[in-house]
Amino acid sequence: MQEFPEEHELLALFECEPTFLDTPSDTMVFFYNEATYEFSNGFEDFILTLQPACGDVKIQVTNHDTKNLITYLELKNIARFEIINDKKDVSSIMLTIEDDERLQTFEIDFKPKFKLITKIV
Repeated sequence: MQEFPEEHELLALFECEPTFLDTPSDTMVFFYNEATYEFSNGFEDFILTLQPACGDVKIQVTNHDTKNLITYLELKNIARFEIINDKKDVSSIMLTIEDDERLQTFEIDFKPKFKLITKIV
């Protein structure tokens, strides 16, 4: 089973309200919806889409001034989505994919500036 942060933790991390694929309701649980967060750190703009039930994460990063694409990352079957830092000037996450043959981690900094570190073991 996938491990994802709670909805309120993601709101605090990304400092924005998500848009949802399906209109949230009392019976619609966040975990089973698709949420898209759009935010900026002043240097880069981010569009992050989550489907926790499927373990899918998409991250698009563009330069804030030129709007040029810096990174597009599309990951499937995320086992763990961990918030590493959630402070005013520093925010980062770690995404983990595990299978029988290898362990892949993606450490992503959103603030102060974007950084992506990928490890495959």
